[in-house]
Amino acid sequence: MTQRSSTGDRDPIDTFAFQMPTRIVWGTPVIDAVPAEVAALGVDRVLIVTDPGLATTGLPDAVRAALEHAGVAVAVHADVSGNPTTDDVAAARSIAESSRSGAIVAIGGGSAIDTAKASAMLLANGGEYADYQWDGRPITRRSHPFVAVPTTAGTGSEVTKVAVISDASQPFKKGVLSPLMFAHVAILDPEVTIALPPHLTAATGIDALVHAFEAYTGRRTNPISDLLALESLRLAIAGLGPATADGSDLDARGNMMLAALYGGMAMDQSGLGLVHALSGGICSHLHLHHGLANAMILPYALEFNVSAIRPERLRRLADVLGLPVDAGGEHVVDMLTELVRSLDLPIGLGTTVDADTDVDWDDVAAESMRMVMVHNNPRTVTVEDCRAILEAMLSSAVGGRE
Repeated sequence: MTQRSSTGDRDPIDTFAFQMPTRIVWGTPVIDAVPAEVAALGVDRVLIVTDPGLATTGLPDAVRAALEHAGVAVAVHADVSGNPTTDDVAAARSIAESSRSGAIVAIGGGSAIDTAKASAMLLANGGEYADYQWDGRPITRRSHPFVAVPTTAGTGSEVTKVAVISDASQPFKKGVLSPLMFAHVAILDPEVTIALPPHLTAATGIDALVHAFEAYTGRRTNPISDLLALESLRLAIAGLGPATADGSDLDARGNMMLAALYGGMAMDQSGLGLVHALSGGICSHLHLHHGLANAMILPYALEFNVSAIRPERLRRLADVLGLPVDAGGEHVVDMLTELVRSLDLPIGLGTTVDADTDVDWDDVAAESMRMVMVHNNPRTVTVEDCRAILEAMLSSAVGGRE
């Protein structure tokens, strides 16, 4: 890339592009916003995609009633699994086709949104998901109209161009991505996250924080994603503890929903790193919640990476984290490690994996190295590095400390 000059402590600005076409609707109650946005799309039939747990909250039913009151015919697919599979995508697509839905409305966390995103892509482009996931078929058409309504503050999937779907026939989880896969509309209403229990608030919030941190410290940073990542970190530091301690704290919930939004935009444009690479390998073998795995990994990946974070970036991070700007990298590691502990999230694998757990950790390390984001990590990573970090996680030691 052609490099431009920089001034003082500012990073040199390389050539970059930033594309995020999704319309963002903030703060309007979901039951008002969804019918209005569906009307703006010009469709009178929709498919709601959600998961069984969320279906019991009554929110999808309330959205369905509001749509039907507006004269929209509604079909529902409420069986998305926690780690969505190609079967989930095929089921949602089939219902959308049979109901002649003009748009898909995803209500839920990243699983529901990714399932809808993948289904919307197939509705527009045809073929099977494996054609794109494994055979390299190009995506050539804008996805079928798709509205994302996140009910967690973590994945940022409502503003990303990637869907991560598991294929039972393959041992490796591989995302499909294209600028043509962005949601048409993202509706963000912090009130829908109030019922999220503390452990999920904490785990999804750590996911948002890691998105921002890895986007800011990776190799593909740009000035726009930097702004988003730093503000995401600031909001997450301010909101994560209060939102976990008191789910009815709407200010904290709003901070976390914005943190997830900004972090999602930042990481979609600038990439992720070692935490998410290791999380992919660990989750595929242990079937853990993605955010929980990120929390387990974060202190170890931080220790590995901190020496490779450029000094000017480390100063900005320290400032956003509430540390003295001249704080060393070890203080950043300690601060974020204590944040994970304060949320009652586990660190390392020692409390999760027992002697009877049948996992080939060499395979986990190798799979982590196959994750494309590992090449965006600020420090070069080898399979031996991944294996050493996994060994440290199994002993639940961070920096030699239990």
